[in-house]
Amino acid sequence: MDYNLLLEGVCEMGCRLLECGAEIYRVEDTIRRLARAYGVDVQVFAIPNCLIVSLMDGEGHKLTSMRQAKISGTDLNRLEAYNALSRRLCANPPADTGEILKQVQETGRGLKDYPAWVVLIGFFFGAGFFSMFFSGGWLEALVGGLAGVISGACSILLARMKVNFFINTVVSGFFLALVSYGIYILGLPVYIEASIVGATMVLVPGLVFTNFMSDLLTGDIVAGLSTFARAVLTAGAIAIGVGAAISLLQTIAPLPVGVVPPLVHAPLLACSLAFVACGGFCIPFQIRGFVGIILCCLGGALGWAVYLLIQHIGGSAAVSNLFASMAVAIYANIMSRIRKCPVTPYLVVSYFPLVPGFTLYRAMSFGISGNIQQFLETFILTFAIGGSIALGTLIVSTAMQIYQNRKGQRHVSL
Repeated sequence: MDYNLLLEGVCEMGCRLLECGAEIYRVEDTIRRLARAYGVDVQVFAIPNCLIVSLMDGEGHKLTSMRQAKISGTDLNRLEAYNALSRRLCANPPADTGEILKQVQETGRGLKDYPAWVVLIGFFFGAGFFSMFFSGGWLEALVGGLAGVISGACSILLARMKVNFFINTVVSGFFLALVSYGIYILGLPVYIEASIVGATMVLVPGLVFTNFMSDLLTGDIVAGLSTFARAVLTAGAIAIGVGAAISLLQTIAPLPVGVVPPLVHAPLLACSLAFVACGGFCIPFQIRGFVGIILCCLGGALGWAVYLLIQHIGGSAAVSNLFASMAVAIYANIMSRIRKCPVTPYLVVSYFPLVPGFTLYRAMSFGISGNIQQFLETFILTFAIGGSIALGTLIVSTAMQIYQNRKGQRHVSL
């Protein structure tokens, strides 16, 4: 057996998983399982943009490889494909260890992304229906959808130009607010907060923030702090871009007097809006298949239904998010086992109505405007919500792991 080719193959698999947004524990576990299929124990250390793998060859020599991952966003189609490949390789490991690298590369070449115009349609529906979800109406949905498309187009264009993610987010946030507040200044009766918050769902790092809390709770301190830094920088970039656009427009023309009141949606309508809005964001995350998209969206509606139920009986925001995230995690694990695919797509999409992107954005906005008291209060609330979601996920995943371990022990005893 060629241990160097084995090391190169498992490292390539790990890097591909990191680059498409896989969780740290999934990357490390996949590498260990692949090596174990050949009777080799490995040491793995991963953070969001770096991977270090070490193993012992047949003569007792230590082989180590360090790889840098090029993070380009969350691509759930690629994640599912690489996860399926790793399952096949573990079940039937090729005699030639060089086949691992070859099959990983062939899998990557065989995957196609949605065209940019299709992704922009997804941004329009996602941002538009989230504008309605956040107490807006059809006019707010149109404004939020348009702003989301402009912001998404800026983000895609700047990413292709290899622009730093911070500057990318500042510019995208600037044009997002320029469109939203520009239409508002023209005199249209828009509940502007719903439109702009719905549009910022294209950019907000709510999912990243929740992942950071999950990494810390599971003991991945370095990965958690790294992800946290990116989440805070992204939120700050959004606040800077949006704040700059608003300040510019206020110098040109005063904002209209009066505030359009928010709408109060019935629970069934709110869950339906969450369902459709999640469907819009399935496209930027490259989720394929009508059935898969519908099932991911159902998770979002389910999570929000549980959230509303717990709030109705007197639960706080943190407690409501805890139970809602547990319901989503249980649903995602069930779907994962039924469809033989990773749990990640169901979690990522279903958590969209719950993630604290809105509160994190508002906290950064308060900080930029100098309102320190409201900044601290909102930032603490953001921590509480993110921690509740991560804790709910951790409770369910731990229970599932205990069940799997006991099930395995019973099979061994029989």
